[in-house]
Amino acid sequence: MIRLDLPRAPYWLDLPYGVRLYVRPADTALDAAARFAAVETVRSAPDAETASRARRIGLAKAALAVAVAQAAILEWEGVLDAEGSAPAPVTPDAIVGLMAVPALAEAFVAAWYAPLERLAAEGEGCGAAPAGTTAAAPIIAGGAEPTVTTG
Repeated sequence: MIRLDLPRAPYWLDLPYGVRLYVRPADTALDAAARFAAVETVRSAPDAETASRARRIGLAKAALAVAVAQAAILEWEGVLDAEGSAPAPVTPDAIVGLMAVPALAEAFVAAWYAPLERLAAEGEGCGAAPAGTTAAAPIIAGGAEPTVTTG
């Protein structure tokens, strides 16, 4: 079972370096659009056909971070312009710049997807066993000595 308690209104994410992002909540449509945009970005990369698998994976992760950020970020705090004298406006190019910082891109993607990950984790292994017992549960520690004796 799962609880349908995903955020429905924009909220703030706290990221490293004192950056805060006010974002649209994660949902299926935004996720699907971002993934499609990321695939298109990787396909159109100049070295897409000859790039190593590792390079393509890196391009895909970076493209997904940018696509999600561009669709989700509404406002931010702690992001300054290039001179460092004023807050940077939230623009597509500024978002690309923000997502070019690996620690920020990774933290953003993890935090933005966290509600969906929690929802998926709630459903992991929680379904009823066919006979209504845990007898059908997979053995995950083969060879381990039991700590409780039965019957």
